[in-house]
Amino acid sequence: MVLNGFPIIPQKMHIFCKNPENVLKSTRIMCIISILHICRIWFPKTYFLGHTDNMVFTESTRKYFERIPHRVRSALANSKSPVPFEYEDEPFFKSYEALYRLWTNRDSQRSVAESHGISRRKLVELEQSFVHCGALGLLPKLSFLEIDARLEQLVVLIKRARPHERSNHALRISEALGFPGGDLEIIRLVQRCHGYGHRMKEKDIRYFEELQHILNSAARQRAKKKAMHDAESRTKSFLNFNRDHLQQRIELMKALSQIPKKRQVRPVLTRFGISPNRFYVLKNRYMVYGVWGLVDLVQQGRTREKISAELELQIIEQRLMDPSLSAPKMIKKLNLKCSTANVQKIYKRWGLAKIKSPVSIRGVLSAPVPEKVERKDTDPSQSVKSRIPDLIEQARLKVNPSFARFAKALFHRKVSISNPGAIIAAPFLDQLGVVEALHTYGPENFRPTDITNNIIVNVLRIIAG
Repeated sequence: MVLNGFPIIPQKMHIFCKNPENVLKSTRIMCIISILHICRIWFPKTYFLGHTDNMVFTESTRKYFERIPHRVRSALANSKSPVPFEYEDEPFFKSYEALYRLWTNRDSQRSVAESHGISRRKLVELEQSFVHCGALGLLPKLSFLEIDARLEQLVVLIKRARPHERSNHALRISEALGFPGGDLEIIRLVQRCHGYGHRMKEKDIRYFEELQHILNSAARQRAKKKAMHDAESRTKSFLNFNRDHLQQRIELMKALSQIPKKRQVRPVLTRFGISPNRFYVLKNRYMVYGVWGLVDLVQQGRTREKISAELELQIIEQRLMDPSLSAPKMIKKLNLKCSTANVQKIYKRWGLAKIKSPVSIRGVLSAPVPEKVERKDTDPSQSVKSRIPDLIEQARLKVNPSFARFAKALFHRKVSISNPGAIIAAPFLDQLGVVEALHTYGPENFRPTDITNNIIVNVLRIIAG
């Protein structure tokens, strides 16, 4: 039996329920709980489908963003306005102008497509994207490399904790954790996409962090398809600032690019309802990221507690080298003042509970650290140069007269030397105390002889191994 779409248990079946209305209420509650459970399982997967929290750029995407600041500056230098707007080689402006002519000027699809060099099918796709996503749907589609999100998060975690750590360390940890698709080229590419390149500048890290934030915000807003514009009433619904916030900022920058003086900026801001402080933030982002800088940024919420990257990486390494460390043992070993749940979250996030055998991360397996290390009393023997600093004067050692005249001539004359190695290396040997050592520990028959080039070169060979 079904009532209002919900199944009803017959009277004979609900032995312990005397009131059938209670059975109906309980049945509805169970249906609602089941639906909510299904939504909790499936909705996050579909919502984040098509994008991740981090993105790895291809070569074309990276070059595209590298050229934007130069193009914006060139547009600002060539215009008479203090605010830049349209710059070269940006597909967004061509798409936006095509839809403006198609919706507002009521031009035909054939004429618009021919004038902008695009097909009518492409024009229809742009129109559908504009209806569902607004001006955000007209932004060019970028290409990204599909890699494991956990691998990317691990590489970023290692660089945040230890900026000068080598890429081989990230490769070893990723292989130990079982992340697929990891190699040195991918790891270095991930590092460059997050600003951890060769220069390791703080400006590069901030630039790529904000760029990743912009791209993630754009991807999430595209996933939420809404009716931004009405395709039936094109002329009236082309400008819809209530829903399409990016279009409002585009029109603001377009209006400001047509005024020649700075004093005319504030009335335009008042007309668009944007404060001056907010405008200068948008302008600075526009100078760096172009039209992408005008995208609404989605607030980055934290789904877990704030644990330092250094501590998280240390827990991962300790667990890989010693799988017997449970969460309580890890807290005791690292002398942490936190709950077991915090460490257990790290175990669950990186799948550390699956590690059953020790893994050599830095070439050796970990050994238990003794609680107290016995210190041995060492008495380092001092060198002869430190004990007898004036040995050359006390032993009445003399410099070869010919070499002394040659060294004196070098002060005021240029001399061509075919083998200057011994002359260059002699001061270093003097600082090391080689002369004092030869005259103290060397054989007696050798002491009155001169220290020639061959002796200097042989001593350097012995030192170099």
